[in-house]
Amino acid sequence: MSYKQTFENCFGEASEKRDWLRTAFLKSLAQTEKIAASLETMRDAGRLSVLGLPYMVEDLEALADHPFIKKQNFKRYVVVGIGGSSLGAQVLVSLRDKEDEPFIHFWDTLDYHVMKPYLSGRKLENTGFLLISKSGTTPEIMAQTLLVIEALNKSGDAKKVSEHCLAVCEPGDNPLGQIADKWGIERLDHDPNIGGRYSGLSVVGALPALLGGIDMNKVREGAREVLDGALASDQSAPRAAAALNHALYDLHGVRMNVLMPYAKQLEPFTHWYRQLWAESIGKDGRGSTPVIALGPIDQHSQLQLWLDGPNDKFFTLIINHELDKSPKMDVSIADSHPELEYLRGHRISDVVLAEANATAKTLADRGRFLRCIYIDRLDEKTIGSLMMHFMLETIFTCYLLDVNPFDQPAVEDGKRLTKEYLKGDK
Repeated sequence: MSYKQTFENCFGEASEKRDWLRTAFLKSLAQTEKIAASLETMRDAGRLSVLGLPYMVEDLEALADHPFIKKQNFKRYVVVGIGGSSLGAQVLVSLRDKEDEPFIHFWDTLDYHVMKPYLSGRKLENTGFLLISKSGTTPEIMAQTLLVIEALNKSGDAKKVSEHCLAVCEPGDNPLGQIADKWGIERLDHDPNIGGRYSGLSVVGALPALLGGIDMNKVREGAREVLDGALASDQSAPRAAAALNHALYDLHGVRMNVLMPYAKQLEPFTHWYRQLWAESIGKDGRGSTPVIALGPIDQHSQLQLWLDGPNDKFFTLIINHELDKSPKMDVSIADSHPELEYLRGHRISDVVLAEANATAKTLADRGRFLRCIYIDRLDEKTIGSLMMHFMLETIFTCYLLDVNPFDQPAVEDGKRLTKEYLKGDK
């Protein structure tokens, strides 16, 4: 397994409160057996595509041979996507060195000052655009797509538009698909049965990842290992985490889930998790709010509240044991100042790990509900494992709370109203 999960103090010192939590946890854990059997049945029948992806290789082989990837004619690529059409890919691409070519950028914003530099001059000439919208109707992506096509057409012609763009959307008749057909842009199909927030292992995440040199087979291998374990055993990490989430929600009124990795490269992972959890679980008056943080930075902004504020949060720290390649610190540079002696001979990663362990112990000592996830290295297999873990944890928790993990009715209302406002109907 690419990671290890521990519940640091949730079932610690014997007390009536802890005994109740253990009982509630075991009851919820038993309920995951039926959910797992249902998920396995749906997967095997092809009715839950997201759980079929970890076993697929042919689609990755075809994608790797696609001219847009194989030729890599561009110095940089821009992913024109937002939310589920962007966040999963950002998680995967974060594994590479940002200075590596081709550069990969994400327009997960409508701020024109972010987009403008890529719409003219040499940057435009050397940029390929991935236009991604599951429905093919997302207002933000449609607006950005129109800007991209206009800029390319003005600097060349329709041929330039088709050469610089690749579209990903559901098959059939939709605005993005129609635009692609009109301008000769090749279309790749987005599986209609995979929601955006669950699409990181699909073409949506794989396309930018392959452009960035990420080994998607390893990503899916990690995901497959976690999925197989979760469907086979109630002792698996995703099912245990879901059971604890449900028990804390029911018994202790925990309404916030704090995710805090001690690795800058996992910052995009927290943004991906935030959408996954919030959009899946927040329905019918139920759910908990995801709170994202980054260690050690947020020790200086949020830790005071967490330790001295209300005990209404479930904390998850992701702690990386991998050593970095930084030089060992030489305190003689500071005249061997005695107050810096604790840094002598240590790497930066030693400092980060010490701070992570100190935060975990402090939270546990204060009686906060804490889960730690330990990884030995941050690579493709590990990131695939973590993505599948949190997808399954989300799905199991939603079913325990009796909500549908795959729809988002309130979000669809917001999209509809946006269009009405722009048309002047409101």
